[in-house]
Amino acid sequence: DGVEQSTSRGEAAYHEALVHPSMIAHPNPKRVAIIGGGEGATLREVLKHNTVEHVMMVEIDEELVEICDEFMPEWSDCSDIAGSDADSCFNDSRAAVEFEDAFKWFIDRFEDDESTEEKFDVIIMDALDPDQLVEIV
Repeated sequence: DGVEQSTSRGEAAYHEALVHPSMIAHPNPKRVAIIGGGEGATLREVLKHNTVEHVMMVEIDEELVEICDEFMPEWSDCSDIAGSDADSCFNDSRAAVEFEDAFKWFIDRFEDDESTEEKFDVIIMDALDPDQLVEIV
């Protein structure tokens, strides 16, 4: 559709600005959800926080994650992150990736107040083109 989705120009600054303000604003972020983030860079930045115990990344496009992991491994490189137990952030034991529409995933689990799912401390949106209107958002 002609909309640039990813670029290595400014990648680190973009993902740092996307992640760190909300992570720092929370006093003790343990459970984090990422909506989108198929390149793995948002996951990388979240895992830099030593309080994080679990990150759930919900990405609709499994093929995108596989391609980025193979051809852009530096975007999801956790080899130099203290506390990481994997070279790829996708394989870090604190991380889980679900391949599903994120809005459906959240609605299925948190639609009513009676949900038994454990809530997230921080939710980071790395999915939508800024010029697209999405009713649910």
